[in-house]
Amino acid sequence: MREERGDGDHYRSLAAMFRADPHRADDEVLEALLAIAAPSDTWIDVGAGAGRFSLPLALRVQSVIAVEPSAAMRAEFASVQIEHGITNVELRDERWPSDDPRLSDIGDVALISHVAYDIEPIDAFLDTLERSARRECAAVLFDRSPSAMFWQVWPDIHGEEQVQLPGGDDLIALIEARGAQVETAVIAPRGERPRFVFDTLDDAVDWARRRLWLAEDTAKLPTLERSVQALLREVDGGWTLPDRPEQMLIRWSRP
Repeated sequence: MREERGDGDHYRSLAAMFRADPHRADDEVLEALLAIAAPSDTWIDVGAGAGRFSLPLALRVQSVIAVEPSAAMRAEFASVQIEHGITNVELRDERWPSDDPRLSDIGDVALISHVAYDIEPIDAFLDTLERSARRECAAVLFDRSPSAMFWQVWPDIHGEEQVQLPGGDDLIALIEARGAQVETAVIAPRGERPRFVFDTLDDAVDWARRRLWLAEDTAKLPTLERSVQALLREVDGGWTLPDRPEQMLIRWSRP
């Protein structure tokens, strides 16, 4: 069904969107993570992207190990790191899960942020994650996969129902089934404007196009525009979905 053809690095054209100021003070997710960080900590950020959380965490903890397999993301990470003079971060080109014994107990906290929705060997991935952290693991996830945000539009475009990927609720059930106790907290968006509000219909259509794996010049654009416009509702000077994913912080220690 996918019209876009990858070049081996899905994030090559998107990586710059994931840059963030390490000194920002308006990020409710970052605040939730900093609340559980100690100055003497070493954090492992698996799927660190462009350093959205690794780099601000590095300003508050002893050191950070950032694991990121995308070359485009690593390039953005290194650029932000150099720009802000952050030196206590080790950026690794690795893929998890891994049986490498050198990954055992390498940090105090192991973090994944919007990673795990599409990882098929999830048990082995969690084994590696839990093995790497001495104190606890933390996951920032939406209760359901962001790829399902436009599931109502999927049949109009692809002619069948969307098979939805697992989300945060599913990860919680899995972690508990593996024998760990889980602590969860919903991370409410800052301010009155809800998350996933698009300024224009064109912004919403472009977001949906990416979620449905359509090319920029897709012949299905008129159908997509009609379906998205019928789905969205106006709110706070923008457009939003009738049901939006909730972001949560999930914490657990290895059993």
